[in-house]
Amino acid sequence: MANYEIHQCRGCFSCWFKKPGECVLQDNMQKLLQLYNESDIICFATPTYTWNMTALLKNFVDRLAPLKCPKMTEQNGSYDLQDVKAKTQKFVVISNCGFPGDNNFEVLRASVAYCNPSLEIYRNCGKLLKTKNPIACEKVEQWLKVVERAGREMLVQGNISADIAEALNMQLMSVKEYAAFLGM
Repeated sequence: MANYEIHQCRGCFSCWFKKPGECVLQDNMQKLLQLYNESDIICFATPTYTWNMTALLKNFVDRLAPLKCPKMTEQNGSYDLQDVKAKTQKFVVISNCGFPGDNNFEVLRASVAYCNPSLEIYRNCGKLLKTKNPIACEKVEQWLKVVERAGREMLVQGNISADIAEALNMQLMSVKEYAAFLGM
C-alpha cells in the first residue's frame, strides 16, 4: 500500500450523493478498491505505534467510503453505514507493538470491530521479531510457525482452531526480561 498514491479523503460524500460508488479523487485507490472487492480475504496489517493503526492504513480505510451508501444500519444499539453490496470477504487483522501488554491494542481492536474480523493477531514485545538474540529467536520462530498454521487454517477452514488461537498469544519473554532486553 505504501507504493500506491492514495490521497486523503475530503469528506465531500460525492461518492454517496453525486456519483454513488465513485470517488472524486483520481489516484491509485480505484485499483485498490477493485482488488479489495475481488478478494476473498482482506488483511489489515499495521504496527501499533500509539495505540492505533498507522496513518497510512487509516487513510486507506477512510477511502473505502465509496463501498458504503448513506443508509444507516443498527445492530444491538451500534450504528454504521450500510454496505453498497454485502461483504463476502473474511477479514484478518495483524499488528505488533514494541511494548509489552495487550492494552496497547485496545483502540485498534475497537477500530476494526465493525469489519468483524475472522482472525486477529496481536503481537506485543514486537522488537523481538527482528532480534538476532539466540534465546529469543527460538521462541520467535516457534511463534511464527503458529502464525503460518493460523494462515493455513484460515485459508482452508475459514477459521482457526482453539489451540492455534491460544498459541498465537504465547509469551515470547517476560516483561522483566523484555525491559532488560530493551535496556530500560
